[in-house]
Amino acid sequence: MKEIDLTVERDANIRKFIVMQNIQSDENEIIFKVDKDGKNTLEDICNELEYECEEYEKDGVYSVKVKKSTEVKGSISDIIDFLVPLPPKSVNEKIINPAILTLFIPQIKAVSSMREGVHLLRIKWVISWDTPLTVYNVKLDDDRYITRYYASQKTPLFNVSFGFDFYITSKGTGSRIKMKEWYKGPFKQLAKGEIEKHLKKAKELLPEFLIKI
Repeated sequence: MKEIDLTVERDANIRKFIVMQNIQSDENEIIFKVDKDGKNTLEDICNELEYECEEYEKDGVYSVKVKKSTEVKGSISDIIDFLVPLPPKSVNEKIINPAILTLFIPQIKAVSSMREGVHLLRIKWVISWDTPLTVYNVKLDDDRYITRYYASQKTPLFNVSFGFDFYITSKGTGSRIKMKEWYKGPFKQLAKGEIEKHLKKAKELLPEFLIKI
């Protein structure tokens, strides 16, 4: 079990980055030592990603154990992988822009930037709505990157969350991209078929598109 001490780091953005970087590692359980503000940051991340979180306090220092889960509880998902003749760093620089979603998801009509790392999606599906999408990006080393898109919206009619995970690794002179799409909300059976269509189209179009942009 890995243990990370964040009590000496005061910058909230750096704390959040370190947490996300370690959560995206291969460890199933990680203990973070944090102050009260850091504890709140961890609770927010665990709630957002639906990871289990245990905590205890001693002398003003909190130890928070994060238990990771590879799937969001109650979600459906599918996964593909494909090769791109570009180095991982170049692929990562393009993947962090969620505007690429409009290439293979016809339900997403527009992507606009709200602030750094947060975008707004305009969606037209069974009904139409706008939802914020957060982009988490982690560099493990020069040959490995992880990007997660996470969107969640609560309305009087429904609660829905969905996202995409991109795992980028080096392969020969290019890169291998493992891509997962997941969804949690109403109309799951309809969404399952749509996910299959999205990923099939992504596998056909994304490699060439990433080369061109």
